[in-house]
Amino acid sequence: LNRIRDAVPKDLHKDLYHTLFESHITYCISIWGDAALFKTTSLWLAQKHCVRVLFGNKQAYLEKFMTCARARQFKDQALGTAFFQLEHCKPLFKEHDILTFKNLYSYHTFMEVFKILKLECPTALHQQFTISNRKNTTLISQLPSQDFISRSTKMWNTIAPKLGLFDYSY
Repeated sequence: LNRIRDAVPKDLHKDLYHTLFESHITYCISIWGDAALFKTTSLWLAQKHCVRVLFGNKQAYLEKFMTCARARQFKDQALGTAFFQLEHCKPLFKEHDILTFKNLYSYHTFMEVFKILKLECPTALHQQFTISNRKNTTLISQLPSQDFISRSTKMWNTIAPKLGLFDYSY
């Protein structure tokens, strides 16, 4: 990304991000996206690095390295914590409407459950979801576990009422 960032116009950087990074990270994310934190942290860090490279302030980053440490005044030769501090990513994600890793997981899982419930396909998965008799927008989970059905049921029951989904049938 560092090499091609300057060769591609800035208005195509978001397309570049979606093409080279997000397409790979979202592959089957609804299955593995809720893995243990120590396994997904490296992906989150890679996503933040990618966003910093494509959308961050390159000039401010390069100014840190403009002069050799020996060419600076003696009091400025020691590099403090400000030198090694990275740019905050939250404003970059917000400015360019990019979902974070955990939000991508939530979005894709919710959309997959919606498709399964609406299309009733694949039937093997649709039969594992139990719709409440009292409230037809609520799914009932058999036993709490770490499988896709339990996690997606919990997510559905959290997000669907906020979106006002009352009928997802034809």
